[in-house]
Amino acid sequence: MGGARGTLAAGSLIETGLARARKAASQRGVAVPPLRGKLLRPRTALAFVPPERRDRIPDRFWLGCLAVQMAHEASLHHDDVLDGGIKRRDSSSLLGARGAGAALLTGDLYLSGSYRIALMTRSGEFVAAFAEAVETTVQGERMQGEVSARGCPADGYLEVVRAKSGALFGAAAGLASWVLGNAAIRSAHDLRELGIELGAFYQLVDDFLDYCPADDTGKPKLQDFRNRVWTSVLGDRGPRWFDRTPEEAVREFFLPGRNGTKHVASVPSMAHEAAEYLRARGSELAGRLRAAQADPALIDLIGQWIRRCERAVRDGIGQVDAGPVGANGSRPPAPAGDLRATGASTTSSSFKTVASIAARAHALGPRRAWGRYFARHSRSFSFAARFFAPEERRRVREIYAWCRFTDDLVDESAAPGAELHRVLDGWAAICRAAYEGEATGIPLADAVMGEMASRRIPFALAFELIEGVRMDVEPRVYRTMDDLRRYTHRVASVVGAWLTCSFGVRDGWVIERAHALGHAMQLTNIIRDVGEDLRRGRLYLPADRMAAHGVSRESLLDVRARARNGGGVGTAYPGLLEELMGIADAAYADAYEAMPHLPASFQRTVAVAAQVYQGIHDRVRANGYDNLNRRAHTSLPAKVVLARRGYGRLRARRRRRVERRPATPW
Repeated sequence: MGGARGTLAAGSLIETGLARARKAASQRGVAVPPLRGKLLRPRTALAFVPPERRDRIPDRFWLGCLAVQMAHEASLHHDDVLDGGIKRRDSSSLLGARGAGAALLTGDLYLSGSYRIALMTRSGEFVAAFAEAVETTVQGERMQGEVSARGCPADGYLEVVRAKSGALFGAAAGLASWVLGNAAIRSAHDLRELGIELGAFYQLVDDFLDYCPADDTGKPKLQDFRNRVWTSVLGDRGPRWFDRTPEEAVREFFLPGRNGTKHVASVPSMAHEAAEYLRARGSELAGRLRAAQADPALIDLIGQWIRRCERAVRDGIGQVDAGPVGANGSRPPAPAGDLRATGASTTSSSFKTVASIAARAHALGPRRAWGRYFARHSRSFSFAARFFAPEERRRVREIYAWCRFTDDLVDESAAPGAELHRVLDGWAAICRAAYEGEATGIPLADAVMGEMASRRIPFALAFELIEGVRMDVEPRVYRTMDDLRRYTHRVASVVGAWLTCSFGVRDGWVIERAHALGHAMQLTNIIRDVGEDLRRGRLYLPADRMAAHGVSRESLLDVRARARNGGGVGTAYPGLLEELMGIADAAYADAYEAMPHLPASFQRTVAVAAQVYQGIHDRVRANGYDNLNRRAHTSLPAKVVLARRGYGRLRARRRRRVERRPATPW
């Protein structure tokens, strides 16, 4: 299953740490397997190490991670023998290449070696917990065989997955407490329980995706079905479920439920019921992890798994319920207004969701009116866009109108979180369909996505922005600037890349600086809007930077009240804002380096937009740093002055044109 974006630093730390552990184990004569895959268990262990401890993690911690990972690798070889798995990770498994004997012996070798490595941690508590986890994993496999013979209620199956998949995750999650022994880390018992729940949820998602042919997990589909293995996605269906053909099973899994002998659209399909259960369970788990101050990347990963299941439902319905297939293998475009063209869910609630999106999009008016929508919601960039030629201005306005509309799907709605997630899923499906050439009947999607596709700009940029907006559905804490950078990348940096690509630029060095400009502008927005965001229950200021300046969410409320009564904001808060403005200023400077390398028609507008946005910093200062009660904005005369300054800055950059560093073409 998929991994989270924005975890390159953590990934590098894990690789380095495990490499040290491998070397230490090899010196003791332990046979260590190549460590491939997503390394979810080591990632889980690291997620509970406080950020301030990550630069001095002892090798004992990484040896514990290696022991857990090796036990998992051993279980994969044993599972292949039990399940007849001749392929794994898109290549032949050891079972497929060399037979059952080799797979069993290799699994045993890795398992016995994992115990020796666990002892090298010198933590008796971890060794005891690890040995118990391995034993519980084996018991879970035996329990699964028993329930497959008779079927069982969903809550009974949870005990199976907590054992067979959750136990090793639990050992990994408790590792930080057992080995590091820091008072800042929660109790090993609590962390272990969270890890068990995470591993169980991961297994439930994997069980679900096994029935989804459109989703690529790197291993053959319907293995559970063909091996007559009962999983919770089957609901109350017993062993007779396996009497179907694989094709019948997939069709019944995705089509709406039955009333007698007929399919009834109002009765949710097995796939929909299972996906809704996973959404609810995953949301609860994410909340528990958030409360435990787990790494946000781990929490994001749960959201990605949920959305992957939801996409698999939509794609699965498209496969089993598709209309006539054209000569090129694609479905013919649906007539304008036919919302089934989106490939979205066929349940009545999903039709209502897509219909509501269509109504909101049509309310924007005809295409020529989108510029007014853009100008109303983005005055600074709208001002800068005046420097474009008419056709280029239209293109930029439409991209920004699409971005603003996407943002408003969450910001301008009072719907509960679950409904907002469905709305974003529906909008993503509509836009993907439009990008792939289908007529959705929604002009904003058809025009903007159609042009995006015609210019060969990756749809991933639009999808990333939708996922960034999704990060605003539930309140979240951004613990570090790196955490916030993931957000600014999704909601702003990808827009910079999208606009740059729309002007034909594909140079990786220039695109990197388009990302920097998006990051800078979004930081400026965050600095400007602290008060407005607080009223919405949001706070984007990184917690570690706040703490460094003696600022907290609670103290911000006090500062706001004091400033409202004329008492000013004190001395600590301006220091925090100046640090953040300094980070933004550095990103603006990076962006200016690349501006002379842009097409001539694009340079002036980008320079003006950057300077007008950066000028907001001076307005924050002029307001006495009171962005809690006052919104910093620049007047039209001030914008004109800033525009001249930006253009002058661009001319200076042209004269001392920066030599580009080598970069991979984007």
